Parts: sequence; structure tokens; C-alpha cells
Amino acid sequence: MKTTFSTSNALTKKLWEERLFRDVEIESYFVSRFMSENDNNIVQVQTDLTKSQGDQVTFGIVPNLTGDGVTSGQILEGNEEGLGSYDYSIALEQYRHGTRTRGKMDVQRAMFSIPDVSRNKLKIWGAEKIDKLLVAALLASPTKILYRDGVAGAPSGTSSASTAKTAMTAANSKITPNFISVLRVWAKTGGAGATYRIRPVKMDGQEYYVLLVNPAVMYDLRIDSTFQTAQKDAMERGKNNPLFRGAVAVWDNVVVHETERISLFTDGGGAAVTGAFGALMGAQSLVWAWGERPNTVQEEFDYKNEMGWAWEMMGKAGKPVFNSKDYGTVGVCFAATNVTTI
Repeated sequence: MKTTFSTSNALTKKLWEERLFRDVEIESYFVSRFMSENDNNIVQVQTDLTKSQGDQVTFGIVPNLTGDGVTSGQILEGNEEGLGSYDYSIALEQYRHGTRTRGKMDVQRAMFSIPDVSRNKLKIWGAEKIDKLLVAALLASPTKILYRDGVAGAPSGTSSASTAKTAMTAANSKITPNFISVLRVWAKTGGAGATYRIRPVKMDGQEYYVLLVNPAVMYDLRIDSTFQTAQKDAMERGKNNPLFRGAVAVWDNVVVHETERISLFTDGGGAAVTGAFGALMGAQSLVWAWGERPNTVQEEFDYKNEMGWAWEMMGKAGKPVFNSKDYGTVGVCFAATNVTTI
């Protein structure tokens, strides 16, 4: 569909001054906080295909050694432990979007610069697209989901999203400080060896995990009395550290971030309990492969009477799965107060 501006359009330039209130530019939440080319961040970025041909990137992992080794008086020869390895591949995808004018008169009539606004809106769309792709990859088919049991409020685990949703209740399955501590312990132990131990991100000599939740879930944490009391004496977070930028809470070395990219569901508890999935993330929870970094293109049509602008990139988001197990993250399911219906 082409952008048009008729003489009757409310935004057409008039004799009096009008002002277009532009949307606040939304920078990519993940890019500015969690992405880097090293393995000590939430999203590990691979850029090899920006310099060479190809459409697939393979990430590999060599698990830590698990044997006990030998002690004095024992022979090591013949008791060595072999290295294991797994791989995870993602194929690049091209993403594009664009906008286009109908003719020079439409550009002339508008009280704002259609070229400038078009390019700006496409940049915003691109930033949002990157976040949507990463969140979709993060929440897709988790191999383990932790939740608070709807009867006793005790933590439970499952590999089935429907099981987690059905078991919750509005009263007992919301986020709490204690549940965040449970998530941290589970991450450090890998659920007693049930899956990979989640490696924390190391920042300023400390180890941190990141919990990503829907804003309605975060609302329930904000009004929790234990959490409110603790915040009175909370230590100041490192303002210059990207991991903390935009964080809404830190509990037991778990940095809590909220994003509206995670959707609410309203069919929990087998009926009408509102809730949302989320994820506890450590280092290399997600991977991102670049084939071509984002750029905008301007094109002219119809003897330069029409103009168009396009945003494009080649990339792909993925959640590493090795040996049929998620690596670097665990899914979480929360009940939530549905403040969005107010």
C-alpha cells in the first residue's frame, strides 16, 4: 500500500502551524543490553557471514568434564575422559519492510518530511523486529519449564507448557522473591543434573542471571511485601553496566527485566487464570547470526515522481539446543494480575 496525502487529510500542511507528535524511537532492547560477540553475554553474536558467502552458522559446545580423575597410587593411563561435543545450526533469513509515496504532490502537501519520517519509522520497525525475533526464539518450545504449583505454591517442573498453565492458580502461582531464588539455585545446579547448568554472566566480579518477564508479572513482584522491604536497603546497581540498563529489580543476583514483547495468556488454571511465560537466562542463552547488518534503501519510481524507502537485514535468532536440551536458559511460567484490562 502506498502512502497518500489528500488535500482533506488532517495532517496536510495548512496556514496554521501544526505539529506531528512522533512516536518515541524504540531502540532494540536486546541489542543495547545483551548482545556481544564474546560468550560472556546473554546473546552471542556471530558475524562471519557478513564477510563471506553462506547461509548457515553452526555453534558448537564442548561440555565440561564430569569424571572424578585419579588420586595418588592410581594409574591415569586408560582412565582419561574423552571430550564430548554438540552442535547447533541456524540458517539466515532476510527481513525487509518498506513504505512508498504516490507522488510529489503528496510529499508537498504533508506538513512533515515524509522522507525523514519514513526512514525513522522503518528504523523503529527494524529495532522492534530484532526484539520480536529474539523473544520468539527464547520462548519457543522450552525443554524445561519451572512454575509454582497451584495447590501448595511449591516449585515444580515440566516439559509441557500446557501442564504448567493448567496447574497454576491466580493466588499461588505468581512471582515471588523466594521463587526467584529457587530459579537461581536451579540454574546453578542444572536441576540436580537434569539439564545443563546455566552459566551466569560475569560482571564486575559478580555472577548474574537475567529473568525476562511480562510487565504484568513484574507488577506482582513490585507489590510483594518482602520485595518492597528489601528494596529499601538495596545496593545501587552499576548504572554503566549494560546488563542493568533498564532493569526493574535485582534479587539474589538475578537481574529482572520486563518486556511487552512477552504476551499474556488468559486460559491458565484450565479456565481463566491470567499468566505469562518467561525465561531465566545465563551466558549464551541465545545466538544471533548476521549475514547483512540493517540498512535503509531509497528508490525512485515513475520518472522520479514516486519515492520509496526500505529497511532490510539478513540475520537469524536461535536458542541453542544440544543433545535435545536447552543450553543457557530455562522456561518459567507465572500467574499474573491482569492490570491490562483496567
